[in-house]
Amino acid sequence: MNYQIDVTIDAKGQKCPMPVLLASRAARKLESGQILLVEATDGGSRTDIPSWAKDTGNELLERTSEDGVYRYIIRKK
Repeated sequence: MNYQIDVTIDAKGQKCPMPVLLASRAARKLESGQILLVEATDGGSRTDIPSWAKDTGNELLERTSEDGVYRYIIRKK
């Protein structure tokens, strides 16, 4: 699907827990309903980002991976 991305977080090259911390900081600045894209290369993000989204009540709309880059599209609660 195509989403209107409001903020993109480039966490490529960052190790756990940085992708989640960067996503969390960015999400705090978003309005409800805005969309966050997180791009990461850390394999741990495959479980960490979806868990963070669920735990914080945010909605994981989509997750994909291509060429070792994991992409997560999250809607702020």
